[in-house]
Amino acid sequence: MEGVRIQNKIKLLFEKIVEPNYEMNNYYVDGLINKLSNCTDPEISFLGAVPLLSDLICEALKHIDNAHISVKVFVTRILAITSRKELHFTKIMWQQGSKILEGFKEINSPSMCSSLRVAYLEVALGIVNHNSGISWLLETGLWKEILSLCNEKRTVFVVRKTYKFAANFLWRLNDLVDCDNTKMVLSYILRPATEVDFLTLQSLNCEEDERSQQLEPMLHMLLATLNTGNRISTSNILVNIMIKDYNLISLFCIILDTMRNEEISVMLAKILFWLVVGKTFNAKPIDDSTVYTMVDFLDLRVIYFNTIQFFIKKRYPLAVLDYCIACNMIWITACGDKDVEETSVGRIKFKNQLLFMCLVPLVVFVTHRKSVSAITNDSIHDYVVKLLNIACEHTAKAAYSMAGLIEELDTLPIIIQAIKKLSCLKQYLSDEQANLIFQALFYILKEYDPIDDYGVCKQEQTFIDNQEKELILTYVMDMILVLVKKHNISWHESLEVLCLYSVVFNILKRPNLSSKFIVTSLNVIAVSIKKFLPPNLSLLLDSKPGSSMHELGKLMYMKMHDLYWEVRDSALELLHVCTEISYIKFPPFQNQIMENNLINVAATIALNDFESYVQVSALKCIGAASKISSMWDQLITQYPDIQDQLISILRNNQEGIVRKEACNVLCDIYQNLKLTPHFKQSLYEHMVSSALSDFHWEVQYSALKFWKVVYQSLLNDQGMLDGVFPPVTFSRQSRKIVTLNEMEIQRRLMQMLDELASIGSLTVFIILLHDDSDLDIMDTALTISLELIDILDRYKLSDQLKPKPGDPMTVKELTVHIKEEKDKFPDSDDMFKSASGQTADNVIEGILNVDDVNLLTSIYERHMSLQNNKTEATIKPKIKLLRFASPYLFVRFVKGTDFKAIIEEKRKWNVGIRSVSSLLDDVLGIYEVNGEVNALDCY
Repeated sequence: MEGVRIQNKIKLLFEKIVEPNYEMNNYYVDGLINKLSNCTDPEISFLGAVPLLSDLICEALKHIDNAHISVKVFVTRILAITSRKELHFTKIMWQQGSKILEGFKEINSPSMCSSLRVAYLEVALGIVNHNSGISWLLETGLWKEILSLCNEKRTVFVVRKTYKFAANFLWRLNDLVDCDNTKMVLSYILRPATEVDFLTLQSLNCEEDERSQQLEPMLHMLLATLNTGNRISTSNILVNIMIKDYNLISLFCIILDTMRNEEISVMLAKILFWLVVGKTFNAKPIDDSTVYTMVDFLDLRVIYFNTIQFFIKKRYPLAVLDYCIACNMIWITACGDKDVEETSVGRIKFKNQLLFMCLVPLVVFVTHRKSVSAITNDSIHDYVVKLLNIACEHTAKAAYSMAGLIEELDTLPIIIQAIKKLSCLKQYLSDEQANLIFQALFYILKEYDPIDDYGVCKQEQTFIDNQEKELILTYVMDMILVLVKKHNISWHESLEVLCLYSVVFNILKRPNLSSKFIVTSLNVIAVSIKKFLPPNLSLLLDSKPGSSMHELGKLMYMKMHDLYWEVRDSALELLHVCTEISYIKFPPFQNQIMENNLINVAATIALNDFESYVQVSALKCIGAASKISSMWDQLITQYPDIQDQLISILRNNQEGIVRKEACNVLCDIYQNLKLTPHFKQSLYEHMVSSALSDFHWEVQYSALKFWKVVYQSLLNDQGMLDGVFPPVTFSRQSRKIVTLNEMEIQRRLMQMLDELASIGSLTVFIILLHDDSDLDIMDTALTISLELIDILDRYKLSDQLKPKPGDPMTVKELTVHIKEEKDKFPDSDDMFKSASGQTADNVIEGILNVDDVNLLTSIYERHMSLQNNKTEATIKPKIKLLRFASPYLFVRFVKGTDFKAIIEEKRKWNVGIRSVSSLLDDVLGIYEVNGEVNALDCY
């Protein structure tokens, strides 16, 4: 039935678009197109199986000439989706092939708008995946029109799709083993290189720009082709044709030697590396049984080292960096996750040779203008030796030449580019390579440390004043943060990681640091403490005070008062890490946190900061501190009402993320502290209110987690351990060992259920399942309820529950007894009345007439008193339960309804919000003309 309804809407849509002057809304059209492009969606596969779309497209193409441009684009994009199916494509071409051919021939016309040109490119990308589409492109010669798009100045979307088409077209011909047509297409692409005799050109001079413009599109198409998937590491005819029939390696070497354009030279070098990699793996494809020797990669090494020396000779240091970074990516792309290395050369791995040249600028920066003796005595010497041990002779020579070139030129811009380019490798690095990069970055960071190895301030205090050096420091810190987060930086490989904390700490003492750098540095310190701080170091910290670790508390205190909220937030995140780690792993942190009063400062921030993200981080610190009694005792000396303040945040704060975190903190407090009965009752009431009435679903979710903790806590109080009752337990009431037989277990479970009922927990579960709650909330409430009922069923209590007189018997009876509490604020006219009943105007007049400064004090105190009364008045929950669900109603309600089916239906409905049918309604404008639909019913 739904399928028929969708087909009718599609028919209606195509009837409307052929109307004169009909214009479509691009926003809704994009949503529909994106949905139809999802081939895995069952709705879309259904549409692909019926001839409806192809018939409607054929009819629409008859009237497309006079249609609005938005309609033309829509029909063409639908054609692209439908043409992916070979049967539909053949049918449409048989009926309207001439119309589509006419459109493609205009694809280079200046009169065609870019959006329509992109739509035709989508058609080309759709049909290139099947044989009929390939045959039609070859027969009509339209592939030439498409490939020529990149020769003109086009939008980036057009150019990218053109390169993608070239790559897909060539690989499709490769898969068809169509050598003749593959050669024909390659010949067309390679014309800018093959039609010129580069051997006779001594220098390009004034022709260089024109020649470069001709070569650039060709090189981009070749790079896109070679970089498609992991095709290069398998045997294929495409690379063989490039190498053997067109001799591209020799040709591009000649062009590279002739070119003066640095950007074009780098592109040529990348293609050469790709081709030699393809040649190597075509001769010996990668598989689990393949063993490679040094001879297999001889050509690859030759082209790599010759290219580097060529760029160095031309004094192109940035080209060397671009090339080496690209070679790293190409090698990983070709090899995948396999460790393809020469077995006969030990630790001299080719991937390390590729990385070595990227590290040369970093080493130059560290050793620049240092004496030989200083370098020898410095720990950097050990790192250089380590690099040389993993390098071959050719790498070492190239690195030496590169270092000399960098020192001759403007060093700092090259260093900046080197570090920026290294960040491109973060998805391609092994842990071994990440450790090598980390060490180099650490030694750069050490240059900015104002304290030397002997603990004495360095003489040069203006080192960071240079803007370029500030950039270097910022990029280094960013890259270090990425490495320590994503890779296993081990002290076995990089002993420097143990000193990372101290160096970053010292650098933070420098003045005039940017807020972004401080945030990154604090994050690095947090990760260092979390990952690289061994527990046994706590003994050393206690016995040897005075280290930078002892000053961490002062640093956090200072940054928690920073003007920028990002810095305050990062400092609080660091405090949270330190508080968590101080609980068991690193107790000495407790002294620092308490000596600097950090948890109290965090509480002040949580209660007063204007930035919600900072408040959330501060609340997390309070929650972590609730585990440690000494910290909590210090906190309540300054904030004896902190628990009530947290409830006030949960009740009154305007930001959902803050209320959610307050809920989490109260949950931590419930688990970690012994609470008074009065506060427990207040906490239960507010958690009921938050679970049932908060508009932010994450707050409701956190409240549900609280109720799960509550029932688990009550079960533990009744003797349950790890989800089961042991044979015997100790009874607190009788102070005796009690045997837990079936009757005793049922009595204890009944006691637990009665308590859950009396505090409103069962009511929360019932109402959230009954009402039209958020899907995730309803699912969570059901999961918790079923866990509880499973325990009752296990111990045969569910069937023994009976209703009590006066208990609600239905959910309707329960819901009508939920009272909404109204906020009672003092009347605005009374806010500033004096003791004698004066109005605010009279008070102001009195201030002007009376020369008594104490009057201001009294008025301020009276105002604050009113504000406090206001807080006390609003501490009541938003809703209050007048009657509670009984255990009998809870079990009968949950077991009597198939909530899993209801949730599944809601899930389907939520998905249906963006279904094809709904999107068609949007495009057709049904919601705009349907008067029965609520205007506020948006989704």
